Amino acid sequence: MRHPLTRFTALIAATLVLLGAAPAFAQHFEQGLKDPRIMSPVGLGPTYSGLTGAGVGLVSKKPQYGVAAGDFIIQPRLFLEGSYQSNFFRVDTRNADPEGAMTLHLRPGVALFNPQFDKVAVSLGLDVDVFVPVSSNEAVTNQTNVGGNAKLAVALFPKSALTLTLNEHFNRTIWMRPTTSSNANRNWNRVGADISFHPGGRALDFALGYAYDLISYDELGDLDNDQHNVRFLASWRFYPMTYAFLEATAGFLDYKRTASAEEVARAGNYVPGTPVKVYAGLSGYVTERLALLVRAGYGNSLLDRDPADFSSFIGQLQLSYRISEKTVIHAGVARDFELTPLGGYMEYIRAYASFTQRLGELAELHADFGYDIRSFGEWVPAPRADINVSNPVASDAERSEGYIRAGVLIDFDLSRLFGVTVGYRYEGILSDFSITDSGATRFVAYDDHRVYASLNLRY
Repeated sequence: MRHPLTRFTALIAATLVLLGAAPAFAQHFEQGLKDPRIMSPVGLGPTYSGLTGAGVGLVSKKPQYGVAAGDFIIQPRLFLEGSYQSNFFRVDTRNADPEGAMTLHLRPGVALFNPQFDKVAVSLGLDVDVFVPVSSNEAVTNQTNVGGNAKLAVALFPKSALTLTLNEHFNRTIWMRPTTSSNANRNWNRVGADISFHPGGRALDFALGYAYDLISYDELGDLDNDQHNVRFLASWRFYPMTYAFLEATAGFLDYKRTASAEEVARAGNYVPGTPVKVYAGLSGYVTERLALLVRAGYGNSLLDRDPADFSSFIGQLQLSYRISEKTVIHAGVARDFELTPLGGYMEYIRAYASFTQRLGELAELHADFGYDIRSFGEWVPAPRADINVSNPVASDAERSEGYIRAGVLIDFDLSRLFGVTVGYRYEGILSDFSITDSGATRFVAYDDHRVYASLNLRY
C-alpha cells in the first residue's frame, strides 16, 4: 500500500533519486583521421542503442548514408523502440511494490553537416523522443510525453590559427519520480562560444570558452537553476597522438527560488556555489594498442553558506587497450564532485569498465559496468512555518550511497537502410537513507531492470 506523500516529501524524494541519475563520466582520445576516438560509454544508459550509440571505440564499419544538398549532407533517421521496465517509478521495495511497464519510443531525427568545409563548418543534430508507456495503470499511462535532443555548432575559420565556435545544445529528459503523482521531466539548455588559438602545425592549442546553462523542471520548480561556466584549456601534442594538457574550469550556479530564512538557517538547502576545478594531465597512445588518460588536480565547491565546502584532490586514470581491430576494452577510476540542491555538493569515486567486440561485418557486442561511491554534504531539512504540521526528518545529515549501472547490447547493422538493436540495462541506488514526513518514511534506494529492442532506420 502506498502512503500519501506531501508535496515537500515527494520533492525531496524525487530530488535525491535524480541526483543518483547524474550522467557518468565519459572521456575521449584523439587518434587521427582513421579512428577519431575511443570513449567509455558507461552511464549513457537506455539511450545507448542503435546506430548513434554502438560501435564507439572501434574503427567504423558503418555504411555511409545521407542525401547531398549542395555543400551539405542530410541524414534522416528513425528509431522505433519497445522495452520493458521493471520499476517504472523507481521506488524502494520498503515503500511499495515496483510497478513494471511496457514502454514505446518513437525517435525521429535528422543530422546535417558540411564535410568539405573551408571557412565555416556547420553541424546540426535533432532527435525527438515520443515516449508512450503501455499499462492498465492510469498513473503510468499519464506519463506519456515528448523529449528530445538538439545540437548546433558553427565553427568560423576552422582551418585557421584562430577559430571561433558557437554552440547551442537543448536536451529534454523524460524522468519518472518516486511517486505516481507527477514527473521529474527536465529541460536543459546550454548556449556558449569557444575561441581557440593553434599556431603553426597545431602542436600547441589554447582555448577559452564560456557557456550559460539553464535548467528547468516541468513540475519540480524548486530545483530550477542557472549557471555561468568558463573554461581554459592548454594542450601540447608532443607526439602525433599524445597530448599534455592543463585545464581550469569555474562555474557560477544559482537557484531560481529564493531560500527561506528557515532554509538558510539549516545546512545544505539550495546553496548557490562557484565550483572551481584545475587539472593537469596526459592523454594519448602509449603504444599502438594501449591508450592512457591521466589527470590530477584540485577542486573546491566554494558554496555561499553551510555545509562545509568540498576541497580536495580530483582526478582520473583510464586505460584503453585495443586487442585487435575488432576488440577494445576500457577501464578507469575517477574522483570528482558536483553541486546538488540538497547537501550543497556530492563527491564520488567512480570505477568503470567497458568492452566492445565486432562480430563479423553485421553485428557488434557491447558491455559496460560502473559503480560510484557517493557522499553528500550536510543537509538538515528546514522546519515548516506551520507549527501544527510535523517537520520532515532525514535519517542522516550526511548521506552516502552506492550507485550501479550496467548493461549489454548487440547492434545488428543489417543493411544500408536499417539495423536492429537488442539490449539490457540495470540501474540501482544502494542506500539506507530515508526521509520521514507526516508519519511516512520514504527510502531513496531502488533498482530497475530494463530490456529493449529497437529498429533503426536511416537514409
